[in-house]
Amino acid sequence: MTSSTTSSGADLLTSPEDWLREQPSLANRQVFRHTLARLADVEPRVVLLEADLAGGGDPFAARHPGRFINLGICEAAMLDIACGMAATGHVVFAHTFAPFGAMRACEQVRLGLAYGRANVKLVCDYGGLSGAFFGPTHHAIEDLAILRAMPGMTVVSPADGLETIQATRALLEMEGPVYLRLGRNRVSRLDVARPAFALGRAMCLREGSDVGIIAHGEVGVSVALDVATRLEAQGVSARVVNLHTLKPFDEEAILETAERTRLLVTVEEHSILGGLGGAVCESVATHGLGRRVVRAGIQDRYDSTAGTHEALLQRHGLESAALVDSILTALPRPRLTALAPAARRG
Repeated sequence: MTSSTTSSGADLLTSPEDWLREQPSLANRQVFRHTLARLADVEPRVVLLEADLAGGGDPFAARHPGRFINLGICEAAMLDIACGMAATGHVVFAHTFAPFGAMRACEQVRLGLAYGRANVKLVCDYGGLSGAFFGPTHHAIEDLAILRAMPGMTVVSPADGLETIQATRALLEMEGPVYLRLGRNRVSRLDVARPAFALGRAMCLREGSDVGIIAHGEVGVSVALDVATRLEAQGVSARVVNLHTLKPFDEEAILETAERTRLLVTVEEHSILGGLGGAVCESVATHGLGRRVVRAGIQDRYDSTAGTHEALLQRHGLESAALVDSILTALPRPRLTALAPAARRG
């Protein structure tokens, strides 16, 4: 695997954009591995526990063997051990697949991380349908709903490689339990200007006045940006908001987007129940915003049919063309200002 410093001297921490440019094939989960290995170079408290994920040439295991433990397929034990190590002053990153970290070990997340306020960062690959042909056992479509309901948990879903680096650094600097959700093999590189990354603060990636598209994650944000471009070609202006932190939830960003647009749309690789779509609906109802919300996501079913990641997304309507049609159907027509009666002549 690639070093955290490229042959041209680009360093992952000081010049992440340049470093990513020279690593065009790395998926976000691999970017995370390199980021944590580089952070461990400068922070001796960092420890990485894994549930049988590390392969040959893993950067963290190679550079920091004394701070790396592969516990095998034992997620519950891994999180119990992580909480114990955190209690002794370590900053523990526990790494596994999303369906196993969020659900198989759900009791340990609830009682050890959330209730215990442990300084453990649960980092999970295979978010959403990215497990694809492995089937529902390896799909994580309920994880965000479960973990954002746990008091004290921070829940983060980065949109691309750069945001994965920024989020991992931010998690190291904060105290407390976190769930960081990544995909599998998709290589995400958003070519869009963006404000500085901050946990709990959504970022507007594109301004618009007709539709407010709110998204998170590798699939959600890329689809949202593509949909906004397609809508623009049809004369519809779309605002795109990247809500990378689902908890704490940036309600101010939702209120601002609702005030500026006529329709809200959520896009995520998660069930339409309980994730970002549910959170936005809660805010709309709580504040009486009077905005319709179209929720694009994984429909309320398990998809046991084998197929590629992209094919599964299409089956659930998580692709640009279908979403554009849904938005155009749902978009309310602008109200016409009544014309004053013409003055009589004579």
